[in-house]
Amino acid sequence: MADELRLIFIIIGALVLGGLLLHGLWTVRKNAGQPRHRYYEEPAKEEQDKAEGFDELGVGPVRVVKRGSTDSAAKPAPAKAEPVRRTEPARAAVSRAEPMRREPAAEVQTELAFDEPKEPELNFSALADDEIPETVYDSEVPEAEPEAEVAAEEPSEVLILYVLLPESKEMKGPDLLSALLTLGFKYGDMDIFHRHTDSAGSGAVLFSLANMFNPGTFDLENIDKLATRGVSLFMTLPGPGEPLQNFNLMHNAAKKLAEEFGGQVLDGQRSVLTVQTVRHYVDKIREFQRQQLIHG
Repeated sequence: MADELRLIFIIIGALVLGGLLLHGLWTVRKNAGQPRHRYYEEPAKEEQDKAEGFDELGVGPVRVVKRGSTDSAAKPAPAKAEPVRRTEPARAAVSRAEPMRREPAAEVQTELAFDEPKEPELNFSALADDEIPETVYDSEVPEAEPEAEVAAEEPSEVLILYVLLPESKEMKGPDLLSALLTLGFKYGDMDIFHRHTDSAGSGAVLFSLANMFNPGTFDLENIDKLATRGVSLFMTLPGPGEPLQNFNLMHNAAKKLAEEFGGQVLDGQRSVLTVQTVRHYVDKIREFQRQQLIHG
């Protein structure tokens, strides 16, 4: 039994030694094809340095150098200086629109001549300077009247009421004239009737009355031949007196004429005048007064 174990161990040891030998041969062949490491070249480098006269620290032998040779070697040869070129002064005849040319960087400008700065002359005319006509100004220029400008800027509003009769009815000239005189109207400018501040027919015009149909006017000489189905009453804002009071007078006159001749009162759009429409007129007058106060 002991002999068998010994034989087994001898065989195992031989196999292990054979494996190690084979591994070593394989490693040697593998490293043989690769380049040697850079540190392996140091001995050759050291031998080369020693052959050139340098020791292990890289220090060479001591040399004795003369003073004259050091001075000549230390001082570099002086470089030849290039002559300095001077640029000529800028000519005065050169146009200012031409850009100034730049000299090369190697040249140094020692003298520069500049002209005194002048204010640029601006010419907005398409003609030449000698072709520009002289402007003649009148000594007297009429000034615009400030009152006319203020009147043009002031807001204005026109309120209109109509009195319209049915197609079967007409206002005869004499009857219409009698009713208008009773309401305080007076025949006047533009051949129409006007209601003044004074019922006698004097003072400023509060509102006016015109013919609703062509020709829109009245002819007193032929008033007997006149026959119309409607009249229009209108007032302009701003006007004299209180606007709301003037509108009430015009509204009352329109209602009396409608009752007298059996017609209807219409608004500015020729629709039947209602309470809501009257309130709209009142609101419009108040808004106009507010805007007038804002504009001063």
